[in-house]
Amino acid sequence: MSAAAILFDLDETLFNRSASVRRFVECQFASLDLGHFKSLNELCDRFIELDARGSVPKNEVYRVIDEEIGEHRNPPWSDLFDDYEANAWRHAFAFEGMADLIVWLRNKGFLIGIVSNGQTHIQLRNLLALGLDRLVDTYLFSEQERCRKPDPEIFCRAAERLSVLPSDCIFVGDSPQADMAGSRSLGMKTIWFSNGAAWPTDFDWQPDATIYSLVDVRSALEQMGEA
Repeated sequence: MSAAAILFDLDETLFNRSASVRRFVECQFASLDLGHFKSLNELCDRFIELDARGSVPKNEVYRVIDEEIGEHRNPPWSDLFDDYEANAWRHAFAFEGMADLIVWLRNKGFLIGIVSNGQTHIQLRNLLALGLDRLVDTYLFSEQERCRKPDPEIFCRAAERLSVLPSDCIFVGDSPQADMAGSRSLGMKTIWFSNGAAWPTDFDWQPDATIYSLVDVRSALEQMGEA
């Protein structure tokens, strides 16, 4: 085994973010006026579409949803957004097999880190809700670090905090640009969690391995000769 550390993205890699957000929105709007939406399911679909995997500010998502509901007696959209900020983490859940996978990796001798773009207070709550603080050796959030993936700097810092070289790390993530290209630029090996997406046609390279569920990390490492 040549690699010393496994670094993970958080959202849509360890943390089933879209499903968690959907579960919160279902609970939040269950007793509210849906207005022009025909069903709660339709509203949730639209919310997830507007959210665009977390790339759109959540207050903007709530504002648009409020407009599309039309006339209603619901609380102001800003109150619903505040509720999301305060309580969405309570609905957080991981991809199947996350804890068992990390325990297996640790038993194999790997150091474990998390590198995530996002606001520190949001990502830290999600991390704690998943129990990851007890499972990993370090975690870095872009807001706190003042740099974002794919900037090589944040990957370098993760390796430094684990006292290993970047070339001794393997990065697991779902974003071809932020996760795969960013880590690859430092010589890290890459495992892409496709989550049903297609690899970009304008990339003239491939990840070292592609997985279709989180538990596939184990077989990917074995095939790469790293476990």
